[in-house]
Amino acid sequence: MIRNAALQDIPRIAEILVFGKRITNRPIFQDDFGSFNEIQVIKIIEQYWQTPSLLDNMLVYDDGILKGIVNRLYTDNAVEICNFYVEPFFKGCGIGKQLLQAVMEEARAAGKDKIFLLVLKDNLNARKFYEHYGFRENGKTRLIEGTSVVGVFYELPLKD
Repeated sequence: MIRNAALQDIPRIAEILVFGKRITNRPIFQDDFGSFNEIQVIKIIEQYWQTPSLLDNMLVYDDGILKGIVNRLYTDNAVEICNFYVEPFFKGCGIGKQLLQAVMEEARAAGKDKIFLLVLKDNLNARKFYEHYGFRENGKTRLIEGTSVVGVFYELPLKD
């Protein structure tokens, strides 16, 4: 059910990204132009077709229907989670848990020290989700470029 993303997944990946970002970010950013004009399925499809290497670090949850995605970036000692979305219709079904566990297992197997990510301060559902799996704020924040929205960095140590 969890596998590496492939070219044939691009349309579903784009849909999940667009609708996930709209549902999650629109209430926080209060930006209709960004949510409905800038974030478009066709634009994301074109971006992935033009740069298929964007799929290289993406895992998908696929049980016959692509229902979730997580992209991760590897550094020397850590894994960064980015673009982690579950299709809104399937939230609460354990898909996010399975994707996160897959990333955690991979990171441990690769000998990484930690997993980290940036989550919007006002995205309380995501913060609770990560905290449930042991992630903690690391004290660092970042202002999201061009906005007054704050992102909070979370970490999950993998080694004692």
